[in-house]
Amino acid sequence: MRSVDLFDRPAQDDLLQIRNDLMTVYREFSADDPRLFPLRYARTVPRGARRRSGGTGGAFPAGASAMVPVMLIPDGPGRGSVLPYDVLRRSLAGRGLDVLMMEHRGVGLSRLDSTGEDLPASAIRLREVLGDLLAVLDHARVPRVSVYGVGYGAYLAQALAALHPDRVHSLVLDSPLTSADDERVAQAALRALYWDGTEPSTSTIASTLRRLAAEGEIDARRAGPVVLAVHEHGGPSAVRDLVDLLALGRGQLTWNSVRQVLNQGWLQNTPYVMEYDLTARITHSELGAGRHADGGPLDPLVVVGQQARAVPPFMGEVLDLHQLAPSITAPTLVLSGRQDLVSPPVIARELAARIPGADLLEVPRAGHSMLDSRSQITQVAARWSACGAAHLLPQHAAELTALPATPTDQALSRGLQIALAAERYSPWRLWVESAKAKREQAHVDPRARRTRHVKLD
Repeated sequence: MRSVDLFDRPAQDDLLQIRNDLMTVYREFSADDPRLFPLRYARTVPRGARRRSGGTGGAFPAGASAMVPVMLIPDGPGRGSVLPYDVLRRSLAGRGLDVLMMEHRGVGLSRLDSTGEDLPASAIRLREVLGDLLAVLDHARVPRVSVYGVGYGAYLAQALAALHPDRVHSLVLDSPLTSADDERVAQAALRALYWDGTEPSTSTIASTLRRLAAEGEIDARRAGPVVLAVHEHGGPSAVRDLVDLLALGRGQLTWNSVRQVLNQGWLQNTPYVMEYDLTARITHSELGAGRHADGGPLDPLVVVGQQARAVPPFMGEVLDLHQLAPSITAPTLVLSGRQDLVSPPVIARELAARIPGADLLEVPRAGHSMLDSRSQITQVAARWSACGAAHLLPQHAAELTALPATPTDQALSRGLQIALAAERYSPWRLWVESAKAKREQAHVDPRARRTRHVKLD
């Protein structure tokens, strides 16, 4: 018996040996560099699956066709896809789906070349990633697939469907990225809600934030990411509670804690989960992330704008998805959370209008990424899309809305509520809750407990 440190790069071969769902296809570095590297993807096949009856969560509509395999493409391009989504893939396979999930090159188990060195920057290109998707389908011997993409994954899904329509059976585009200008839409939406106060429901929050900034209680130029994070995990009510506390001279501990978490390096560089460094060229140089950061009040792009300075500047998009969208022929469902300020619903609405025959489903009280925050909705949408019935899901919007958030999202929301309540009622209680949260974090933070041992036979 021996143990393996899962966060130790040289031990990744041991990890591959204990996983029977991971496949390898060797890919060229680029069209100009024939050297090969191992690209990994997970394939989880159904075992003993059966169709359950009753409710949207388990049933299939009458007349549904046989299911094709599903390819899930998570957000990114720095997001890992093997370890973080194990449970989701097993759940889908348990409901009869053949599930593929490719790691983005430069991330996780697809980060190293054949000599054990990081892939060079010249190999991390958007067009090469599109080639990776086709290579995985060929290696898996899947002629056509239903694609579920989130954010950047939805960007890739649109490109795949437009450029290779023969390989795509159907599409689900969750919180989609459609162009380099989407972040300007998101920037304007956050400011309209919480700085300009154009919505009656948040006008008092906005006026209080402006007053706090004028009095020097908060730095308006760096407040955008904090407000966005609180909104995503607690909605406008949590933002209101935090701003009200700040107006009373409290709330600074919660505010600073959120800001510090957002600035932690492990959020961007956790092996096999989130690896930003190698993929930064796609993020900034090809997709233009951060180029609209302007240093103004409540700018949600301030952090990503700083990160963009470390790589070559944005020189224009490789693909024009707005122009390509009308050529998509695959049946398409566009998903959007009505509280999403990362990819606001207007982006999803306009995309659905560009794709012929596309259906739109907006989920009340949901934020960014159903895959990460409302995985039961993801599972329903993926299954119905795979059997050619996703166009019927908007008729079941009420049932889908009632499905609970993921445990992780619930934990984040609950933690935020506890912090706000503790700071509102008792400094002593806040200290207790803060200490408890730190102890709990030590069990889940990969940097707090770097070594996770798995015994090998």
